[in-house]
Amino acid sequence: MLGLRQKLFLGFGGMLVLLVIIGIQSVHRFSSLGESIDVILRENYRSVIACQRMQEALERMDSGLLFILLGEEAKGGALIAANRASFRAALQVELDTITLPGEGEKAVLIRDSFDKFESALAGVVDPDLPAASRREAYFGGALPLFERIKAGAGEILQMNQQNMSDANDRARRSAASARKQMF
Repeated sequence: MLGLRQKLFLGFGGMLVLLVIIGIQSVHRFSSLGESIDVILRENYRSVIACQRMQEALERMDSGLLFILLGEEAKGGALIAANRASFRAALQVELDTITLPGEGEKAVLIRDSFDKFESALAGVVDPDLPAASRREAYFGGALPLFERIKAGAGEILQMNQQNMSDANDRARRSAASARKQMF
């Protein structure tokens, strides 16, 4: 037969084992939740920033084209040159962080459209062409491509922001479930 000391030891020892199991389970659950959310947010955040940078660079390039059409070739050319590299760098970041279904196709479409946009720039920035031809090159070629690229970057931006929001909602539900289990 067990003495009082052994009964107390078994009782408190059993509770200690249960506490350790619950603690380990909680730490594991919260750690995995935190890691998964961190990965999702980090990758989507990179895409969001890349899309915002693409849009900014594209806007500045468009401003450069308008400067050129208004006779400020040097200032417009400088804006275009400075932002062309920025756009390409942001596009490469986006192409390297594809995480969502359909995101890759949209990024490739942006890349292809930007290649066409760069070709259309030549017709606008060529000082040997008459002003009417340059305006036609802008309104008939560069501007529609600008709008397509900007819309595509906006769609990818929206997709990633929605995914971040959905991940946040999933994390909240998982945290609530973990709290419930703990209680």
